[in-house]
Amino acid sequence: MPTTSDVRTIQRARLTSVGLGALGAADGGAVSGVVAGLGAVQSQELHSSAWGVAQRLATPAMLAEVQAALADGSILRTHILRPTWHYVVPADLAPLMTATAPRVRRAMLSAERSYGFDYSLLPRRHAVLVDALAGGPLTRKEIGAVLAEDEGAPLDAWHLGQVMMHAELDLLVASGPMQGKQATYRLLPELKAWDEDEARIHLARAYVRGHGPCRAEDVAWWGTLTKTAARAAVADAGLTRHELAGLTLWTDGDLPEPAPAGTVRLLSVYDELFCHDFKGWPPLTREAMPSRWLYTGLVMLDGMIAGGWSRVLKSQSVEITVELTEEPTAKVWAAIEEEAERYGQFCGLAPTLTRGAVGKGTIG
Repeated sequence: MPTTSDVRTIQRARLTSVGLGALGAADGGAVSGVVAGLGAVQSQELHSSAWGVAQRLATPAMLAEVQAALADGSILRTHILRPTWHYVVPADLAPLMTATAPRVRRAMLSAERSYGFDYSLLPRRHAVLVDALAGGPLTRKEIGAVLAEDEGAPLDAWHLGQVMMHAELDLLVASGPMQGKQATYRLLPELKAWDEDEARIHLARAYVRGHGPCRAEDVAWWGTLTKTAARAAVADAGLTRHELAGLTLWTDGDLPEPAPAGTVRLLSVYDELFCHDFKGWPPLTREAMPSRWLYTGLVMLDGMIAGGWSRVLKSQSVEITVELTEEPTAKVWAAIEEEAERYGQFCGLAPTLTRGAVGKGTIG
């Protein structure tokens, strides 16, 4: 079993590969560069996932800059990898979708059967959808109205969501620009077809590049692949194998330079640092942590869980609360204050920082 010191060493290397060590080191200063470096970014919570991208830049992007990248199509938001939303750059969309769509569809089957989802209607509905989006991006509500007019009856929210998810998996649509607070869909151009084996190899390289050192099991979890398929893809991807602390780990080349000792980050919900298979992964905290931290955000120190944080957005300020596992040193607290300032930059609001029990705050 790896020691705490072993785990911290691995985690500091992972902080570098996920872009949380030397901030902005390999992203070209752009939101799209961050997403490309990670392969994809889980993004069902719009506000929190935007911070997860923005904080990896040397000077944090503002929320509006992440939304602008979605608007101009330099990043897309779609259901990919697992049955949830992710940011992805256009160049990675087709291979990642080719690798993962079959397994995502399989994961959707149980619910679709229980709701009596009619697959035979998809070709007609998608044809109507393509015609409607030829005129420009539409919100889901607007798309629902178009389908209701065609069919003479409205689809309920669940069925409409499934129709759109299948359109995403078929590479017909992805996200468009925000319309106020409403997301839109845009029509995709025809994309290059990928062989499934080559697509899985592309996925393995993308994950390991942006998350290593990691295990083949982590590739399987991230891409909803079988462990057998993930191991084969990793083996064929030209990656570097390491035996560290009793773990077989993979990197894209040499082990990443570890993040500086004492690196502190206020991480978003579902940050890519945690997008791996926790079964068999060494614990990242000394004691069991309150489960509520997982639904607000985690404070990380050298890649280890040091606490939770929550935030409340107000008209002129953002109130940040941190709850820590132990009394921080002056250096650690100063680093938390610096992170709070960076988060304030992202929001365009003056931050206030206090210690206390984290509770409900701004997530999505």
